[in-house]
Amino acid sequence: MFLLRVIVFLILLSLILILAYPLLIVFNIASGGDGFGLCNDLATCIIPVSEGPKLLIYLIGIFFLLVLLLRLIMKYMNSLQSKNSIL
Repeated sequence: MFLLRVIVFLILLSLILILAYPLLIVFNIASGGDGFGLCNDLATCIIPVSEGPKLLIYLIGIFFLLVLLLRLIMKYMNSLQSKNSIL
């Protein structure tokens, strides 16, 4: 049961990181960084038009897979708790 709670915590942490990743990229570029390897120099940066939507689709897909996994684990935890009940 403890391991399941640790897994749930890690999934929730991953969900928060997925939601924060685009903001971290923009913040890094705004403060003079390279956007975590996205662009070496902002003035001469060449990024294909499809790169943004592709990243968005990846992040949304991973987000929903993690939500599905979280839901399955929570249902399993509820079934374990109902079996241990004295009622």
